[in-house]
Amino acid sequence: MSDNDNKKISKFARFSSLGIQMGVIIALFTWLGTYLDGKYHNKIVWWTLGLSLFGVIVSLVLVIKEVIQMSKEDEKK
Repeated sequence: MSDNDNKKISKFARFSSLGIQMGVIIALFTWLGTYLDGKYHNKIVWWTLGLSLFGVIVSLVLVIKEVIQMSKEDEKK
């Protein structure tokens, strides 16, 4: 394999791990929200809505930071 092929595989692996990371973060915050809604017996599932939205925001921030870092690494080369 050439060096260029290795770089493509490395980028693919990084983006794949980002997707898994996003899924885990969103799932954990949503689970926490459903747990808190069950514990406090709310009529409207505010904890689930709020924490799942917060999980989406946190995961997007992490993805944006990673993309910026990858962009900076590409500029250096």
